[in-house]
Amino acid sequence: MKKINLHYNIAEQGKVYATKGNHKEALRHYKEALRMSQQVPKSDIFFQHYSQCAMESLEQMKAYNEVIIFCDKCIDFMETKDDLQAHPIFIKYLASLWERKGIQYLYLNDKEGAIEAFEKAITIVKPNKILLAQELHNWCKRGYTISKQQIENLLKKHQYY
Repeated sequence: MKKINLHYNIAEQGKVYATKGNHKEALRHYKEALRMSQQVPKSDIFFQHYSQCAMESLEQMKAYNEVIIFCDKCIDFMETKDDLQAHPIFIKYLASLWERKGIQYLYLNDKEGAIEAFEKAITIVKPNKILLAQELHNWCKRGYTISKQQIENLLKKHQYY
């Protein structure tokens, strides 16, 4: 096996751990795959996928502040990629990072932070392309009390995970 593709196998092993509910071990694998993939030319798609996997495990561990920090790092990194900024996949991924960040703020009962993140996601893509962020944004702006169970139900409805 070529060492250049080893990151892929490590990430896949992380997915095995995640499906078994061992998100701590999954996260360790995802982080290593992220680190390794950065040594490979044109690895942006791997970066996007592995970072999403890592953030899902962090969310399952209820590490909401860590997910926000991870989102910020990914947003900062992606915004340095001038050659990708007009690409539809880049735009969708960037919007999804802001959406994810907003969801974490909701879990932390920070509606102001959530509204700001959702508005950023919505401005990056058309509202009908990011329905989850739009719906949660509307709930926040209307002043609804949003329970963790309501968030979870909406995440299932929109097939977030």
